[in-house]
Amino acid sequence: MISARGRALPTLSSRRRAASAPAVQSPCADHARERGHGFAATPGAIATLIVLGSTPFSAHGDWTAGAEAALRRDDNVGNARPRADIIADSVASARLSIFQLFPLGENYSVTVGGDLSGEAFRRLTGLNNASLEGVFELKRKWGLGAFVPWARAAVSAGRSSYDDSYRNAWDYRTTLAAGRRIDERWNLWIEYAFDDRAATPQARVEPELSGDAYSQTSHNIAANVEYSLNESAFLAVGLSGRRGDVVSTASESDAVYDVSRALAEDPAFGPDAYAYKLAGTTFGFRLGINFSPTAHSLLGLGFERFNTRVGGGNNYAKSVVQITWNYLL
Repeated sequence: MISARGRALPTLSSRRRAASAPAVQSPCADHARERGHGFAATPGAIATLIVLGSTPFSAHGDWTAGAEAALRRDDNVGNARPRADIIADSVASARLSIFQLFPLGENYSVTVGGDLSGEAFRRLTGLNNASLEGVFELKRKWGLGAFVPWARAAVSAGRSSYDDSYRNAWDYRTTLAAGRRIDERWNLWIEYAFDDRAATPQARVEPELSGDAYSQTSHNIAANVEYSLNESAFLAVGLSGRRGDVVSTASESDAVYDVSRALAEDPAFGPDAYAYKLAGTTFGFRLGINFSPTAHSLLGLGFERFNTRVGGGNNYAKSVVQITWNYLL
């Protein structure tokens, strides 16, 4: 993706998908992918070696590195419905990335790369985590230049480790996306993703319910629009939908228990907190403004709102405000 005056905007993929609230695809992530950046995929290593081995050496680009820092405020970290169980927290995160683009003819390209990231919670320190991810991505453009349609398919995988290790998990993601820059100001794209989080089942709290509360699968879709105000600033709007497993952490509740698929203790939120795995549908929107102060950096301010509908009337909502800084070498 390019700015209004045609230069590439330097950004990185910016956020991990929330377990129960699908983040609308960040415009920063899309800019980075236009530069060849993708996420996560250690299981794709074999496929990566095959592709790299068949790509002419002269077509190999240079490795690109980048960094991201972010501060966010989540007003309902545990996705709880009862007011007494709602906990807000502030989170600082950082990410280091490296990726490389390999052209395959005029219309195709392959991207491989990896991310090392971490999060630190101010209050809920048991949620502090570090992750290592890798990626394999194939992209096609129908023609040359910035204003032609494009599509991409990607597979990714990563490992997340938490201070409270019962949340440790493998994360797998498959993504299909397509879009087009209409003119120098308008950019549109849509994305579908399937997420699979595999965690270790915990001891059963109740005989009739599984303890596998932290493993989740979901289907996600997002539609995004960007509007360039000038050569250095643009607005971003996104709509998203998600269907699948959500984890809601709350105190003991018969209303939530009756519709739960799994149940486990969640001491990160307190000694009497339980994680309930539920089937939910989430709808969300995102508003953001981004500014590029230099040729290699991007500052962003975003607001997200999510509403999740769960059986038995256990609906909940959350809002997230985030400030991000990206630097691309």
